[in-house]
Amino acid sequence: MSDGHMEDDCARVASRIRGMLARGVALGPEVLHFIDSTCFNPTAAELAAVAGDESASERDPLLALLFAPDEAFQVELEETLAGRRLDEERVAGLLCRPPLQVRFRFPDAREALGLEMTPPLARHFVSQLRIERSIPADLSQALESAANVGERHRARVLIRNARVQLTDETVAFLRDCLTQVGLRDGQAWECLSFALDVLADGQHPADIFQALADRKRWLVKALTRGRKQGELLGQANIETLISQGARLTVIDEEETRRRIGCIDRICAAVFGRLPPPGQLWAGVDAVELTSEEVIDHWRHSDCNYSGR
Repeated sequence: MSDGHMEDDCARVASRIRGMLARGVALGPEVLHFIDSTCFNPTAAELAAVAGDESASERDPLLALLFAPDEAFQVELEETLAGRRLDEERVAGLLCRPPLQVRFRFPDAREALGLEMTPPLARHFVSQLRIERSIPADLSQALESAANVGERHRARVLIRNARVQLTDETVAFLRDCLTQVGLRDGQAWECLSFALDVLADGQHPADIFQALADRKRWLVKALTRGRKQGELLGQANIETLISQGARLTVIDEEETRRRIGCIDRICAAVFGRLPPPGQLWAGVDAVELTSEEVIDHWRHSDCNYSGR
């Protein structure tokens, strides 16, 4: 693709972003909580003063939060990004020419806050859009059957934002996840997010099945630790246990079981077998840790518990 084509694509994307920002930005709960807890429920004028005061300690984190695109913004922009070769610096520069005033709307009766998109803020904003990262053709094709149009854009944003090296091996694994697991239910979306998380944590693991198996064993250990800790807390109070040297941790059992369910569903669908759970506590077997969907698939296929 020629530089002329890239310039045209950058101009189109910058124009689209400017148009979206020109509508104004509704402040989300996270940003609003930071503003009200840090600046004590300020008016728009007071907040503008903080944003313009380079000596204020709250200024930089405030601007970083305000000029950070949320997922909904990225999903809306995704269709414009598809298939384009882009340069972050060019797009960021075009966002500031001509000057752009962004209005941030409060959910309450406070007036809107107007701030100019300066070059540093534009670079910060565009860098978080990950516009230079292309989605491999194999993943785009797999998404065609995995989800409807709107959901495809959301999945592309997840992949675009993920800290994953898109090598031949990781792309093939993610393609199989999308093809075999799909994105037609809530747990399927959790599976995609979890798969991207494992690939990022593993820094391009050589054996993806083994990386999932290792994660499952770690999660089962966490559940075991939580169960034993619960038994100890039934026998003594926290102060007594701490004085005895016990190391207490918070285990979200429901979340941990959901993650184990994701691992089993991915492995059953992609690899045709389930990873072993590792050592279990007394009275609990592997089936208790597996979702009904995976058990049904396991019973009606050649899947089995095995490791490498």
